[in-house]
Amino acid sequence: MEGVRGVPTKRHIVRPRALSPLIRGALGLALGLTIGLNLAGPVLAEPPATEGAAPDYATPLTTWSINLYDDSVVRFQNPDWRACTAAATLSMLNMIALASTDDMPRPHGGLPRPSFHWQIDVSYGTQTTILDYERANMTMAGNYPGTDPHGWRNALNFFGWGSINAGFYRDSAYSSFDEAARATVVSLARHGRPVGILGWYGSHAQYVTGYTVRGNDPRVSDDWTLIGVFLTDPLEADQLRNKYIAYSDWKYGSPYRRLSPYWQKESWIRDPIDGAIGFREWWGKFVIIDAVK
Repeated sequence: MEGVRGVPTKRHIVRPRALSPLIRGALGLALGLTIGLNLAGPVLAEPPATEGAAPDYATPLTTWSINLYDDSVVRFQNPDWRACTAAATLSMLNMIALASTDDMPRPHGGLPRPSFHWQIDVSYGTQTTILDYERANMTMAGNYPGTDPHGWRNALNFFGWGSINAGFYRDSAYSSFDEAARATVVSLARHGRPVGILGWYGSHAQYVTGYTVRGNDPRVSDDWTLIGVFLTDPLEADQLRNKYIAYSDWKYGSPYRRLSPYWQKESWIRDPIDGAIGFREWWGKFVIIDAVK
């Protein structure tokens, strides 16, 4: 799968939208299987797409969904079984390159945004270049294949914004699934970029490109419950490409699609970016690579 396959023109992010009652019914899951954080007071949100007059505020049953996925700029890691993070980095940056950020909030003080350097590319050669960079800038012992969350984070920042210290992506570790799941949605909603997921107990890279929540708009509120996410796995054999994963399945389902605790100990070198030693930072926690600006 080498070479760029029909590079599409720049498009706008598919912004969170309220779904119709019919779609809400199709997506409806038992509320006992969802998570929520209740805050006082309603938050202004886009009106739901219902017939007749729309309310000015979101209701507890309003459903919001976005998905940044575009199959034309995604590649599997194959034939390199070691390159899950590199294939994920390439695909995530491609989707960012496709998405306009014109309607995102300006930085505090009105300062210009750092330039996004990446050009759309789905070639195997570029995937190899990314993996080489990750391995040269990771905190994992070099005799192990692949890379660790520090190497993955560093590649996203370097290839996306030209510096290992750009700080657009970070590695984050959470004590519970619910904390990590909510942080994934918040990152997507407020920064409009895919989120890296450390699956398979930390031994494999996946990424989330979208979500469906019920309640208030997660771009401006923390008062919502998660219904499901859109998950992609770079390994072709897993057949998880833009797969909608319900909350309960993401938390309790098959190890191949579940967000599980990190049980890898190979990262014992201190990270020069955040000063952390990987396996102490991530061991037994839920690890994601999330956008923070």
